Parts: sequence; structure tokens; C-alpha cells
Amino acid sequence: MTIKTAIITGGSRGIGKALSEILLNRSYKVFSISRSANHGVDHENYVEFQLDLSDQDAVKSFLSDFSAKHDVPDLLINNAGYGAFFEWANFSDKDLNNQMQVLFTSPALFCRKFAPLMAKKKSGTIINLSSLAVLYPLPYMPIYNAAKSALSSLTQTLILEYNKHPQFIDFRMGDIKTSFNDASLKPPVDGQNKKMKSAWLQIEKQLNHSPGPDVAAEQIISALDKRKAGTIYGGGVFQARIAPHLFNFLGQYLLMRILRKRYFK
Repeated sequence: MTIKTAIITGGSRGIGKALSEILLNRSYKVFSISRSANHGVDHENYVEFQLDLSDQDAVKSFLSDFSAKHDVPDLLINNAGYGAFFEWANFSDKDLNNQMQVLFTSPALFCRKFAPLMAKKKSGTIINLSSLAVLYPLPYMPIYNAAKSALSSLTQTLILEYNKHPQFIDFRMGDIKTSFNDASLKPPVDGQNKKMKSAWLQIEKQLNHSPGPDVAAEQIISALDKRKAGTIYGGGVFQARIAPHLFNFLGQYLLMRILRKRYFK
């Protein structure tokens, strides 16, 4: 029996780890890509690569090497990401460039490498995890919002260009209770102004009242099983089912008023 293969970026923790475990139980061979090799899953079909997705040269080298040694994957999930929470004037060049690289450029490079190969093979699925922040931006996280929006737009374009193979899913994930906030870059509390502190408290509250990574992984796998393509929303019931439709009824002015009231109390 031919074993299906999957590449998952950020596959050793959070949503990526939950996805890895589900796919391994389905007899997939999972190639997990993480910045630090922390052995996310103990399984004979789990292969972990240490790769810094903020290093474009390293990413290109990895993709070239992987293609030379392995067959075309059946599934690619661009999941890795992190947050950076700063006042816009205080965003460093390094944080700006690294976050764009991890959240957009590296996923784009993975798509550029594997989408044509999948098309030639006439099979395969690519799932790009963007965010509900495409519609509802998070304050003091402008590059996260922008990069996820860019990834979503890229996915929409590839859906247009690739008619049948591979299938693309723009999975706009809502808040999920992971270590995302703990790992986010941000100034110390005494370096935050009143509005920043208020916004971060609300972001933390949203995270703590959100479903766990297992729920998110099941939603993604469900979309895969149903062979869905296009834009799909995930997360809690409100964010996955109501918020996307609510957005269509809110004008820009009203949306900004609601978001300001929510975050800047």
C-alpha cells in the first residue's frame, strides 16, 4: 500500500502537532518542519526537520534538497507562525522582515515549489492557514494582519490559476488556545502604554476562551475529508460561523468603531 505523505510547517506544537498526530493515525508519513527540533511526536513515520523559516536562503536550500530526496507530498499545510505586538513606530526592521518571511514569503516559496509538481502529478492539496484577522485586524499586530492577508490573497490567486490540481484551502483560523501569545514578541509591561495594555488583555481573554488545537485540527481535517476548496473559517462557533457573515454587513466606519471599543476599554 502506498503511504500518503504530508509536510506540515510548525508541526511539533499547537495546531501543527495536533494535525501531525491525526495524520499519523491515518497512516500518513509526516514531515514536520520546526525552528527548533523539539521532537513533537514519537512515531516511526514522523520525520522532523529543523528549519528557520525566517531564513530565505535556508528555506530555498531545504526545498531543493527535499525535492531531490523525496516524492511530491500528497498534502502541504503551511501552519507555522508567530506574533509580534508593538506600536507601529517601534517595529524594528528585523521583526518586520522576519515576520513577513515566516508568515508569507516562506509559505509562498513552499507553494511555488510543490503546486506545479502536484499539478503535474494531478493530485495533492495545499492548505494555507491564514486568519480571521484578514477581516478583523488585531491592534498592534500590523505585520501579522498584513502577512495573513497576503497569504489569503495568494491562496485565492492560486485557486484561480489551478483549476483542478492541486486543491487549495485558505483556512482563516480564529482564536485557538495555544502558546501563541506566550511566544509572541512584545515590549515589557512597563513599556506599554494604556491602550496597548488594554488591547493585550483583550487578546489574552479571547485566547483563553477559545477552543484548543485539537478542535482546530479536526476542523482542518474535516475540510480535507470533504474535499472542500476555497475559503473556510475555523475556531469557535462565533468566529467560524457568525463573524464572517457579520463582516459583510459592517461598513469600514462601524467596524473600526466596534474594534476600538472592544480593544481600547
